[in-house]
Amino acid sequence: MTTREQAKNQRRHAIMDAARSLMQSSGSAGFSMRALAERAGVSIATPYNLFGSKQAIMIAILEIEMQDYRDRLEQLRANPVDALFHAVTIATARYQGDPGFYRALLFSIYNDGGTEFRSMFSGSSHAIWCSLVADARAAGLLDETVEPNAFSMILEHLFFGCLLEWVYGKLNMDELELRVQYGFALAMLGVASSSTAPSLRERIVKAQSAIWTLWKRQAGTVGAA
Repeated sequence: MTTREQAKNQRRHAIMDAARSLMQSSGSAGFSMRALAERAGVSIATPYNLFGSKQAIMIAILEIEMQDYRDRLEQLRANPVDALFHAVTIATARYQGDPGFYRALLFSIYNDGGTEFRSMFSGSSHAIWCSLVADARAAGLLDETVEPNAFSMILEHLFFGCLLEWVYGKLNMDELELRVQYGFALAMLGVASSSTAPSLRERIVKAQSAIWTLWKRQAGTVGAA
């Protein structure tokens, strides 16, 4: 990499770091490009020259987040079915650790709904879930008739439907994770091998109980008959 390319790369990262900092401090992606440039220590033209638009900056940040998420999943040491549930826990822990940033980032990108986002996010995300499902089938934990692409789409819709409710303030993170874990277990139970089904049923029972307890707590009725 040439010195010029290194400097350009450094400016790109400075801009993305500045965008992250602004979202963390405000909980919103509503900052101006001028404010972004000032925070990054670059000219007002530089973000446009390097990215083209604010939305492109958001997508670049999300790409980095997705790569870091993939790296975390590669470190998992669990059977493939358990790995699907661990993947949910890893994701929700990330969101819980920096909720203002992730809400702002996801709200900005989902709200835009651009084709670039749909292509990048669905492609990267789908590859992760599809690989996990394929591993579970190959290990004999899911029925051999399961088509990984089709089945992973169902899991993705379940996860991201709940995630959107969190982004819009309709769910807290505890309930989001419980709902997704519950939905995953129910979906997989229908195609689970005989050796996998008992553990999925156990997950279902525990998730149902936890969701019900959470709802009662939120309603202030814990302990009521």
